[in-house]
Amino acid sequence: MGSRSSKAKYTTPVETAAVIPVKANTTIGPGIPREILDAVLDHLVADSDLRSLRSCALVSKSWVPSCRRHLFHTVHFTLGSILRWEKAFPVPEKSPAHFIRDLRVSSGGSDGSPGGLFFRYAPWITGVERVSFLGDGKWIPMFWQLPRSITSLTMRTDTSTLVQVRNILAQLPNLDDLSLSGTLVPLSRRQLGGIGTDLRGRFRGRLRLFEEHAGKDVVDMLLEVPTGLHFTVVEIRGMGECLFSTARFVGACCKTLVKLTYTVSSYCEFPPFS
Repeated sequence: MGSRSSKAKYTTPVETAAVIPVKANTTIGPGIPREILDAVLDHLVADSDLRSLRSCALVSKSWVPSCRRHLFHTVHFTLGSILRWEKAFPVPEKSPAHFIRDLRVSSGGSDGSPGGLFFRYAPWITGVERVSFLGDGKWIPMFWQLPRSITSLTMRTDTSTLVQVRNILAQLPNLDDLSLSGTLVPLSRRQLGGIGTDLRGRFRGRLRLFEEHAGKDVVDMLLEVPTGLHFTVVEIRGMGECLFSTARFVGACCKTLVKLTYTVSSYCEFPPFS
């Protein structure tokens, strides 16, 4: 009898896949071009769909920076929110603080003040462009070196001095949108002498002065800025004693000023965020 020829055994692709071990930590990321991902996230932001945006941040580690850029673009710090921030991001340098572009800080009132806890994260807020300080001005921003990236500043404070305001403005050479309102702590003439000469930068763009900030001392301080004034839109709502200083102010900005609104009022309510 002839020997029976043996049949060669061939494994099927399914069988081959079954015997190849798969590592448990293998991660298969979504192969979506960055441009398409950014377009999708921009659409979610336009629709204010934060829930979907947060879900996208859980899809892949590579998606996290793009999602955080939108999720933390605008942050409003109060005592309650800064406590939640500390709980979520206990290590400041690993927090998403550098994604903040629009920062609003409220102090005083029923929610208390973020105070020293805020300054733990402040050094990492390096790319912010718009900053709004509301409330008690005694601590703002005493221990924070404001980023030069700031182009818009809104301050509504209850206990600020003109020196504090000056020290804040002196840190912002790229400022082109300035809004000041609230009360000012009185200073002596000696303390006010030459207060604007310490300012640096080219003030330009839009200026809004309300309540006690719409006064002669504030306008005179701005007139003393050695690099000059280049505002295009000026809105002042204050007492009549500011009128003469405002006329000098207009003369200083005459080459750039295209709109001036001056209202004499004993009290004016500061407009909400726009």
